[in-house]
This record gives sequence, C-alpha cells and structure tokens, in this order.
Amino acid sequence: MWTMQVRPAGRVRQGPLLIPARVLLLGCGLLALVLGVFNLFHELHAGQVDRTYTIVALAIGVVWLASIILGFRGQPIGVFFAGTIAFIELGAIATAHFTSTAGAIGSYVFKEGLPVAAALIGLVVACVLTMMAAVVAWGHGTGTVRRGETLPILIVAAIGSLLAVLEATDNVHLAGKALPGFGATPAEDGAFTAAIIAALWLIGGLWIERVRRTGALLIALATFMLCYSFVILHVKGGTPLNVITNKSGLLWAVIAAAVAILAAASLLVVLGMLAMPIVRRKRI
Repeated sequence: MWTMQVRPAGRVRQGPLLIPARVLLLGCGLLALVLGVFNLFHELHAGQVDRTYTIVALAIGVVWLASIILGFRGQPIGVFFAGTIAFIELGAIATAHFTSTAGAIGSYVFKEGLPVAAALIGLVVACVLTMMAAVVAWGHGTGTVRRGETLPILIVAAIGSLLAVLEATDNVHLAGKALPGFGATPAEDGAFTAAIIAALWLIGGLWIERVRRTGALLIALATFMLCYSFVILHVKGGTPLNVITNKSGLLWAVIAAAVAILAAASLLVVLGMLAMPIVRRKRI
C-alpha cells in the first residue's frame, strides 16, 4: 500500500523544488510543531482549552514529531501523517482564531500579547508549506534542481514572506487600537489572508526553477496582492506610514515599506520572465 517512486541507481534525481522536499518537510514541519506548542500553552493560559485537551494535543504533537522524522528518513507513512496532521492543525487554528469567535486573534492577542499573533500567522504559513512538502516528498523526496539560477528569487521570497508576517502582526496590533490595520477587513480575515499570500510567495519561489511558469504565476499573484494591499492600506487610506510610526514605531513602518519594495521588485522580475518567451516567439 505504501509505495513511493523509485528511480534507477546512479541517475541524478530531479525534483520540482529548489530544496529537497524531505528537507523542506523537516524544516517547516518542526517550525509548525514548535509554533503549535507555543500557541497551545497560550490557549491553556487564556482558558480557551482545558488540561485534558492540552494533554491530547501534546500526544498528537509527539506523533507529529515522529511522523516528520520518519518522513525525512523517507518513510511513506511518515510523509503521509506529517502532511495530514499539518492539514488538521491548519483547520483547527483557522476555526479557533481566524473566525469571529471568542478566541478570535484580535481578542486573543489582547490577552496574551503580540508575539502570539506572529506565532499564529507563522503557523498558518508553516502548515501550508508542510502540506505542500509532503505532497512533493511522496514522489520526489530527495530530488532537487541542480542549476539554482533562480535562488535569489527564493531568497527574496523568504525575506519578503517573513516581513509580510511581521507586517500582518502589526496590523493586528493596530486593529486592537481601533485603527484600520487591515482597512475595512476584520483582523481575523486580514491576518489569515496575509498568511496565505506569504505562503504562496514562498511556494512560487520554491517551484520557479523547475516549473518556471507556475512558480512565476504564483509569485506574481502573491506580490501583486501585497502591492495592492500596501497602496490601499498605507497610501490611499487606512493607516499611512506616519501613523504606523506614531502608534507602533519606526521599525514597523520600515517593515511595511520593505514588504512593498520587495514585492514590487519580485513582481517586475517574474512578469519579465513570463513575457520573455512571448517576445522571443514574435521575433522568430
């Protein structure tokens, strides 16, 4: 039942990602696990879960850790359960904190502090990447792209995604001060959307070397949404950068501007990559 794609010995294994899927599964899976445990203890402290729930969740966390390690070692059952538990964790977090409930991220952060918002948003990104890594690892666990010509795009995507998570964290903070951190969008919807956009940017950066058009389209979609959000929220309305500076500090204003700059630069690069084949065909 548990079978994985086997390639002849001696051949260079190729995969669709710039990083071997098993390595990505290990890194993102462990990050998701750590952030999940961090959030779990804050949920217990805030009275959102009881001790029985916490014990069961920690037991599942042990299974998740074992699955991640087995997946990294190439065991199909580990890959399967690592991705499945990441999917369940994503659903649980989205239901508990990114909807209008008692545990909504705005009120939750007000009780437990701003680092919890960053952990929750980062947890969504880590779970999405873990699921994607599990899917790829099923058939291309160790394969990777050898050229690495688009590695700078991936590096920019990683930095930009991290900054996007931090900017969304500050927007949750501003929303808690009755400021339009996400414009007319509720903090729960805005923070979850920001996490998904950051995940898409990273996935595009990982895919772009081997599956160039798909990766470029994902990056273009994510970076366009970030640029559009920056104009709507910080230029035309919402919270201008000077307001962010006054309410949160200069560093947070710099982060918001840096996200927009990196997103705009990446958008221009991938649009050029998408347009280049069309220009070449017309010349021929």
